[in-house]
Amino acid sequence: MAAPADEPLPPLPADAIVEILSRLGDVVAVIRCAATCKDWRRLILEPSFLSHRRAGPSPLLGFFFRDTSQKLPRRRLYLRRPTRFLLLGPSQPQATTALHLSRFLPNAADLSGSAPVASGPGGLLALRRSPASWHGSTKIWVCDPMAGTSTFLPPLAPTHSSPESFVFLDADASSFRLLAAMEYPTAPYILMRVFCSRAGQWGTAVTAQLPDNMVLLLSSPAVVHRGAVHWICGTRALPNAVHALAVRPHQAEASVCRFDLPLRAGMHRLSHSPGAVRLSSSAQGQGCLSLVLLDEPVISIWNFQDDATGANSWVLHKTVYLMSVLPSTIFNVPSAERELSIAALCDQSGSLFLRAADEGLFVLNLEAEMVSKVGDDHCAKYLCPYVPDLSSCLGAMKKF
Repeated sequence: MAAPADEPLPPLPADAIVEILSRLGDVVAVIRCAATCKDWRRLILEPSFLSHRRAGPSPLLGFFFRDTSQKLPRRRLYLRRPTRFLLLGPSQPQATTALHLSRFLPNAADLSGSAPVASGPGGLLALRRSPASWHGSTKIWVCDPMAGTSTFLPPLAPTHSSPESFVFLDADASSFRLLAAMEYPTAPYILMRVFCSRAGQWGTAVTAQLPDNMVLLLSSPAVVHRGAVHWICGTRALPNAVHALAVRPHQAEASVCRFDLPLRAGMHRLSHSPGAVRLSSSAQGQGCLSLVLLDEPVISIWNFQDDATGANSWVLHKTVYLMSVLPSTIFNVPSAERELSIAALCDQSGSLFLRAADEGLFVLNLEAEMVSKVGDDHCAKYLCPYVPDLSSCLGAMKKF
């Protein structure tokens, strides 16, 4: 006998609901489900769900960038470009309208003219506004866009140069440490300062002597791995020899260790290496330091392996052939005229952003080898991938 039509269906068991929720495509969908009812939010807040979620779909929510789409007359080029955000993900396969910072932060007007320079764990984003003159100070904010909070860091005292590289040493729901580095043009060393949110101030200046008259490529993002900050480096005397440098900040003077890159990576000119060589702490690296190399038309991923004897080497982990995933129009022009470069790399999601001149901006999932166009050329300036912290987002939600 058939059940009466008005008889309610039995409720789904909790483990079945958790399994369904863990398969949601992006963080936005998870947050919407958490806002639906108390039971779903309680299941989503369980540590077991959050750990299960980390093994699910890509956590990349989108990216912040400095919008250069508006053409300014020469007399107004001094105006600072606005920072915007493009939402990505399975529910948003193609980037649509760029969102202003005011959609995330109530004090967005105070951040006018700032550019995104680093994103880190805990869903944090660092913004920088360069001084208008050489004797001014660089202004730095650390924001949690999903929670709608921002912290203005104490100004750094003016020095011979402004900070050029920023990286989060660590971060969690309650604290963070942000490193700012600058290179002295007249001396072979770099100056580093670390801001600790618990202390609420910048630490004492730490210097690092660069070996063999090397030059750090501060325009290439730094990577933190096993407590050391890694940069791409080289020498002016041998511009075709590109290496990597590991710096461990200490009390007054940092320890520095140089190591060679794979042969193919070392053949790039130092001035061109930011668009072809990127270090990573987890791009399919299984917990080791990795290197992503663009050697047209191939992307190769190398893992750095070291053992107890001190021997170390780079091992090829994976190869991605771009001609099979990118539009064919990119490769219709001669290689000498082709402008294909790495715009950004998101360690947490394994997403590589590639910029093709006159074609736009593409994001490549290194694991799935899937690519999609996400924007035009104007999106590649100060591009900063963003992975939100789900716990922080849920904690900032209103109570039922």
